[in-house]
Amino acid sequence: MADKNNDQEKTEEPTSRKLEKAREEGNVSRSAEISSVLLMVVTTIIFYNTGNYLYSRLSMLTETFLVNADQPLNSPENAMHALGLAMKFGFELLTPLLIGLLLTALLVNVAQTGFLFSTKALKPKGNRINPQTGLKRLFSSRGLVELVKGLAKIGVVSLVIYFTVRGEINHFLVFVITPIGTMLSKTGYYILLIVSRILSALLILSIADALYQRYQHNKDLRMTKQEVKDEFKQMEGDPMMKNKRRQMAMSRLQAKRLDHAVLGSDVVVTNPTHYAVALHYDPEKDDAPIVKAKGQRNRALKIREFAREFDIPIIENPPVARALYASADENQYVPPELFQAVAEILAYVYKLKKEHNL
Repeated sequence: MADKNNDQEKTEEPTSRKLEKAREEGNVSRSAEISSVLLMVVTTIIFYNTGNYLYSRLSMLTETFLVNADQPLNSPENAMHALGLAMKFGFELLTPLLIGLLLTALLVNVAQTGFLFSTKALKPKGNRINPQTGLKRLFSSRGLVELVKGLAKIGVVSLVIYFTVRGEINHFLVFVITPIGTMLSKTGYYILLIVSRILSALLILSIADALYQRYQHNKDLRMTKQEVKDEFKQMEGDPMMKNKRRQMAMSRLQAKRLDHAVLGSDVVVTNPTHYAVALHYDPEKDDAPIVKAKGQRNRALKIREFAREFDIPIIENPPVARALYASADENQYVPPELFQAVAEILAYVYKLKKEHNL
């Protein structure tokens, strides 16, 4: 069967079960390019918006160590004090960046794959360390695509730098006669300009890569016609699927019979809307009243609708409706402890019919 499937072309879109199984194994569409580019974008934004804060903290750290440069670190107390001070400043400097990168990584992955946790992808597989398989991947169409992506990124970065420098070349020439403070400020501006343009171009490429990865993932999961047939047969033989289909068929059958059950009833006892029980009693044939249909919520409302449509009396009696619903199934006799209550309801209904000549 495996050889037969290999000979066939995978022309069929993956079924929902195939996609679900792949997801359980951690096999989902994910673009590493868009994750890395967005992390670089967030890093740049954080550095740009916290530049003054970083500069002040670094200046303070440098000043502190220069002031205390004459204090030897030959004692544990002095060494621990210096280490604690460095760690404190480092934590203050890196916390905004680390939080931003962590949130970005989580959001990007959730946006691409949804909430997914699978350990199956971490299990070692022989084909991953097989040199022959690695060479096949390297010289496959996917390897060619990765090569093109790498060359495209190099080309984009080179072009952005070239056109930016060419467009600003006149400003660069005057740097030699510009005061050092102004030169440093302008240098920072042009570095930020080049970086922002590079990241914008790479972001466009990463979006294209994400679309390609989604296409390639769907293509990899395509199935042959035989695989689709085999999966359908397997689902047909699954006891859980059979039971589920049987339950659906029974619910449809009961829905079709509900109108007939209500039509053959003498009265519908309600709660008034949460429960509804349709009763029928024929003294010549039945030993006791019979529950023809019962239901909660939506089914109860449906029973009431049929009762109005067929002019079946509706009696609101919450205690009796709840008791009937809990103690008797459909097409069963009313339990003896409810005979008196049901008899009074039926007597009232018969009286109404007699008065209206029904």
